[in-house]
Amino acid sequence: MLEMRTVTADEFVAWTRAEARAHGNRLADDPEVLRPHFDLGRSIGVFDQGNIVGGAHSHRLEMSIPGASITMAGVANIAVQPTHTRQGVMTRMMNHQIHDIYERGEPLAALFASESIIYGRFGYGVGSLYERWTIDRHHNAYVRPYESHGRVAFVDPLDITKDLPEVFRRTTTDRPGVFQRPIHQWEHDAHAPEHSQGGPGGLFYVAYEDGGRVDGYATYRITGTTLGVNELMATTEEANAALWRFCFDVDRVSTTEALKRPVDDPLPWMLADPRRLQRSTRDGVWVRLIDVAASLKLRRYMQADRLVLEVKDGMCPWNEAKFGLEGSTEGAECRPTESSPDLVLGVSDLASAYMGAVSFSTLSRAGKIEERTPGALLRADCMFAVQYPPWTPCNF
Repeated sequence: MLEMRTVTADEFVAWTRAEARAHGNRLADDPEVLRPHFDLGRSIGVFDQGNIVGGAHSHRLEMSIPGASITMAGVANIAVQPTHTRQGVMTRMMNHQIHDIYERGEPLAALFASESIIYGRFGYGVGSLYERWTIDRHHNAYVRPYESHGRVAFVDPLDITKDLPEVFRRTTTDRPGVFQRPIHQWEHDAHAPEHSQGGPGGLFYVAYEDGGRVDGYATYRITGTTLGVNELMATTEEANAALWRFCFDVDRVSTTEALKRPVDDPLPWMLADPRRLQRSTRDGVWVRLIDVAASLKLRRYMQADRLVLEVKDGMCPWNEAKFGLEGSTEGAECRPTESSPDLVLGVSDLASAYMGAVSFSTLSRAGKIEERTPGALLRADCMFAVQYPPWTPCNF
């Protein structure tokens, strides 16, 4: 008989090792480094005769949604050891966790999926998308003449906590799907062992400065003749152009890759030969509306309107209802109603539309939304529209 409960302080190290084994990994960090940021009360451990065979965890985090920033649950460390897969352990854990998050009063949860097929059945929907890029050096010229009044300079890893967090914040303002890195994560990155190791493949930081102000930065590493851009954040057009130009023009590099760029990034439109930029799209963060009514009230809406949404949610009976939503740029009200629905949809699809990752009309054409009131799809599209598509540049 499997037991499921929170993990005690004495079981923390064993829990981290079990989680690593489940993913076929060895621990990259000393477990004690992780302990100060681990809330035992939010942990789940699955035990078989006293041995930990599965687990999950969540953190209280700040995430941006259209028009607001909210406190929500960041779900992580979900794992079932190979000895206990296909036995319903994952379903038990996810059901327990979703109900626990609801009781804590946190309206949304988010996670990063190792496989895209797993979490839809638990009510999670794709909350953001990103692109991966590759371009050859011979085809990275800009369409317009390039000038820079500032300078690009290297940043010592120990100094990244000074200016880079603020650049990250300024760059991602008004962008749904963003988690602001806590300062301890920046400090952890600053002291990563790789910075003191020799040889190729190390991580470099460069910043763009103009008039004494840091307006952008990039982090990259070089593997062979490929420069991989881990992150590039810029608050001005000049900083953006200068940092990409720097990454493109590093000597002895024949190819530039970018690992995680927003789908509306301006760079493809800056290139003289944009067809040469190889692009692929991937899912970023996945979002679960734990409390539909509360979540819809927190969001802001591009166009004022009223809709009745009938939501299907087999895991959360409080969400299995019809909701009357009245929203605008100023705020929103949402409550259960007996009125006839304008749209009928599942909670995972509502989560994706909620974040602005996809339109209601697109989901309808995919057979996932039923339009009961003519014109309701277009009204919902206009109401839930976003200026900037959701993007999640870093994990929590």
